[in-house]
Amino acid sequence: MLSKLLPIVILHGGRRTYSLCSRIYSMPTRNYTLTGHILKVPNLHSQERCYGTHIVIRHTKDRFYTDINEIRAELLYTIKDGVMIIRSTNVPEELGGHGIGKLLAKAALDYALLNGQFIVIKCRFVQYYIDKYEPQYAKYILN
Repeated sequence: MLSKLLPIVILHGGRRTYSLCSRIYSMPTRNYTLTGHILKVPNLHSQERCYGTHIVIRHTKDRFYTDINEIRAELLYTIKDGVMIIRSTNVPEELGGHGIGKLLAKAALDYALLNGQFIVIKCRFVQYYIDKYEPQYAKYILN
């Protein structure tokens, strides 16, 4: 009767830890159903998509940036009269697709709010990021 209610029950035989860009995932090394069939363990760890567990975002008076393998990704901005104007985000092709632009955008938006500034966005990427992932920042944007 239990098998009718729960057609697949996973029993864990062991554990392996994977690191995926600063998040730790623990996946079973062996998965068995009650019928004894082996289920495939997903490969969450991909060296091609992960630069390590720590990406450090640095800040100067006009940019947020990070250097990875001697390649710089940056977000340029200016501050005037309590308003942060986000001008552009530059992520080289070699670093593209790894979420680095999102980290730069998040750092800049958080910095503006922590310092009591409103935001003007001239960068299409940051506007897209807010629209898709962080709509709570929309109330601080000036048009």
